[in-house]
Amino acid sequence: MTSTGSEPPERPDLPSQQPHGPVPPHAQPGLGQSLPEPSAPGQPGGPAPEWAWARPQVALQTVETEPLEYHRLLRGVANYRWWRPLVLLLLSGVYFGVFTIIVSIAFIPILMTDPSYLDGIVTGEGEVLDTQVPVSVLLSLVSIIIMIPAVILAMLTLGMRPTGRVWSVAGRIRWGLLGRVSIAALLAVVVMNVAGIAFEIAMDPASLSETAETSSSGADFDWTAAWTSLIIIVLLVPLQATAEEVVFRGLFMQVLGSWLKSPWFGIVIPSVGFALAHIYDIWGLLSVGALGLVAGWLTWRTGGLEAAIAIHIVNNLIAFGFMTFAVGGETAQVEATGGPGSFLGSVVGYAVFIWLVLRIFRKHGYGRSRIDLIRVPAPLPQAAAEAPAFGAEPGQESQPRG
Repeated sequence: MTSTGSEPPERPDLPSQQPHGPVPPHAQPGLGQSLPEPSAPGQPGGPAPEWAWARPQVALQTVETEPLEYHRLLRGVANYRWWRPLVLLLLSGVYFGVFTIIVSIAFIPILMTDPSYLDGIVTGEGEVLDTQVPVSVLLSLVSIIIMIPAVILAMLTLGMRPTGRVWSVAGRIRWGLLGRVSIAALLAVVVMNVAGIAFEIAMDPASLSETAETSSSGADFDWTAAWTSLIIIVLLVPLQATAEEVVFRGLFMQVLGSWLKSPWFGIVIPSVGFALAHIYDIWGLLSVGALGLVAGWLTWRTGGLEAAIAIHIVNNLIAFGFMTFAVGGETAQVEATGGPGSFLGSVVGYAVFIWLVLRIFRKHGYGRSRIDLIRVPAPLPQAAAEAPAFGAEPGQESQPRG
């Protein structure tokens, strides 16, 4: 007999499954008797409990991620989950707090050698960072540098390897690119300062004579302290500027980028926080905010922190150098940083820097994305997914009824 698919085909080689003779009414389900409720696993009459160790393990396979731009690199770590970048951010803050306590305790004996500095900080009459007090420069820079090990240690703790993804899509600092863009940064900062002075003079000619007055030739100026501070600045400012980039253009950008695909969230939001972390007036805050935007955009565009680190280091070295020798009349970090002319000069300098960096980047062919290998659950075998329907012979598809 040919099967139409509406009922199981006959198999003469198998014994009949129906009992011989009529079936008593009380033995037929639905005729005088209701079916018993199924028992829960582990109860009498129920299925055996399914222990976790007895379950078959899920097969994993190695696959490639999509090409990930710099702000999306955390999505390429092993066992990525949406909450892991948030834990990374919190854990970095915890490690930074621990390191801050250690540094503060270590500096107590050093600070005791200059009680006047501590008294000035307590009473509010002194400045936290004053190049005439070298220990204040040392403490200020070291307290920022410790952000680097805090972030790296947090990534290691969470197994986010390679930790070098915080530097670039290459998983490391691209030293050749860093060297080239550092030269571009030096040219851009020179243009920035020249343009800033020109704009300030054009807007307020009297500012020229005010800028010429410095305290470096005064009787109270300590040249020994100035040169000591300069040595500390040259040695530590590169690390200090790098640490700020690792946090504001590295950690924050990648955490936000792991959730939000558009790079602008990771560029704008950290730039606002970066500006508000400084004590400057409105023009100074705008200049710092512009630095953050330029550094963030170039980090995304070039696939790494090299350009951001270069412009930050060069800018800080020149700014600290002016402060050390009281160019402008101040040896301490104060709120007033210039006027609208200085801000316009910054805009011009950053525009020059962007142009130079993009030319360097295109000429030398550096990459701006990364493909990681991750482990994901393997799909079910096709044979199991296409198992034949009950009652159909192998290779025979059941036909719909009717």
